[in-house]
Amino acid sequence: MQPTVHPTNTVHPTRREFFTASAAAAAALGLGVAPMRVFAATIPATAPSRRTTPAAWIPESLPDDQLRALALAGVEAARAAGADFADIRIGVQRGISVSAHPQLPMVSLACGYGVRAWIDGTWSFQHGNVMTPESVAMTARGAVAGARRNAATNGRLAAYRTSLLAKGMRDVTSAWAAAPAVTGEWTMPVEIDPFTVPIDDYHRILGSLANPLAPATVYAAAIARAQLLEWHGETRIFASSDGSLVTQRRMTGGVQLSSVSRLIGEVPPTDIELRDDTLSALCGGFESVLRPAPLAALEPLYDAVVRWHELPAVRFDDVGRFPVVLDGKTSAALIGTTLDAALDGDRVAGFESDAAGDSFLSPAEDILRAEAPQLSPLLSMHANRALPSPTAVQWDDDGVTPEPYTLVDRGRVVDFHTTRESAPMMTEWYASRGKPLRSHGTSVASNPTDVPRGTGGHLTVSAATGRTTLDALVRELDHGFLVVHGAVYSTPGLSAGTVRLDPYDGVVLEIRRGVPVARVAPKLEFKTVSALGKNLLALGDASTVNTTNVGAMKGIPWTESIQRITAPAMLCKDFDITLLT
Repeated sequence: MQPTVHPTNTVHPTRREFFTASAAAAAALGLGVAPMRVFAATIPATAPSRRTTPAAWIPESLPDDQLRALALAGVEAARAAGADFADIRIGVQRGISVSAHPQLPMVSLACGYGVRAWIDGTWSFQHGNVMTPESVAMTARGAVAGARRNAATNGRLAAYRTSLLAKGMRDVTSAWAAAPAVTGEWTMPVEIDPFTVPIDDYHRILGSLANPLAPATVYAAAIARAQLLEWHGETRIFASSDGSLVTQRRMTGGVQLSSVSRLIGEVPPTDIELRDDTLSALCGGFESVLRPAPLAALEPLYDAVVRWHELPAVRFDDVGRFPVVLDGKTSAALIGTTLDAALDGDRVAGFESDAAGDSFLSPAEDILRAEAPQLSPLLSMHANRALPSPTAVQWDDDGVTPEPYTLVDRGRVVDFHTTRESAPMMTEWYASRGKPLRSHGTSVASNPTDVPRGTGGHLTVSAATGRTTLDALVRELDHGFLVVHGAVYSTPGLSAGTVRLDPYDGVVLEIRRGVPVARVAPKLEFKTVSALGKNLLALGDASTVNTTNVGAMKGIPWTESIQRITAPAMLCKDFDITLLT
């Protein structure tokens, strides 16, 4: 039985057709069976198909030793072509996605590589997905030729750069933070490989996670809704001309789960839906959905959403400035969308000025040496890419071992997310503190064919040490608002933004004398420095902490990287409240 294959941008044979056509050519190259570049297939809804595993529908890929040989061939070709430095990321990515009936399960496989070359302080990048030594070498030589052309262009701009330096701008374009060559292998711990689990078991888990919950009152009920089970597995090789050669195997995935409240007997029905996006991006395998954790993560919200649904839905016309309590997920989204992005070393160094934008926390030296803290002394922020975070790696996409680091210490900015490219802007600051210059290991290429860019690890905001629950923060409001699972949107400069509801997610409650009295749909506008500075009145304790995923678009062309943010609830004053149009 063969899968139904969907067209893609490249080849799309069936599994049998692929093997028949490629085996002879691959053997001639001495590489065994070569993987296809892009493969996507649906699994039929027949009883025999449901008893198969995802792995049975995915073409075989090159073994790790042959991927490493291709990586070394690319590095050697770049070195022979005259690169001062070159590196390559080459990988194989597999995917499985199973939704509730009647949607058909999907499997996918993608292979590719990206090569960077450096000549005279100038980068160039090229990528490909034909997995042969000749194609990898050709791509590497193309990257070197591009770097040589770009270096000539930059030479003609030297006078302009000199004029900028004369105005006090630091030159971070021709330096790269040193890092030792690394070798080795690392595999993310996985107890149950999701690609070896029968499709029937996926559907059984989806059914078990979609059970209705007992009604909290006679008026409303909450149900848990599981939309999707999904995993992504990847083997990635990194090699560089300075001697690095590492292999990493990662597995992330989980369940898309939400809590939905519906009024009993309401016609037409309206739902309040609160989603947990973090359960769909866990490190590890199928074991993550066999534990009580998925439903347990939503249980604190069950009773609350039912109570909130019984409140009247009203139009709020009293625009002005009001105090606001943001639950942990909303405050994590606010920090991730604004402050965390402003701490991105690529933005601060100006590398993203013509793409994602710059940062209001620049230039770095001025921010780091400022006499007064830029933010509230209640705020301390730390970043880490260690397990159990799904961002965990042993080496980043520059070949650097990530380290934990502090970004904000009691309101003072003390560091930035840095890569080998952006770290040199920290030279003087680190020297003044007796620290060696190094990257924090935040370089990420979402796919092997993407240009590596800086991003944060798992960012954590320290919670209050005393007992300050969400209810305690709400009781501080004489007249204000509570936002739960709100969506946050920032302005291009990150210095301002809005908090409002997505069409199918979140709730805003009007609070009077510490008690919720109505459901409303206002738009809450804020200035980042004010909201996280003088207007931040209190943080919640550990019981209010929640996590969300924030996507950041960077580079030309734009590519998305996902960062995980964990934060407690916040009480802020003077949010501008306007009508949601």
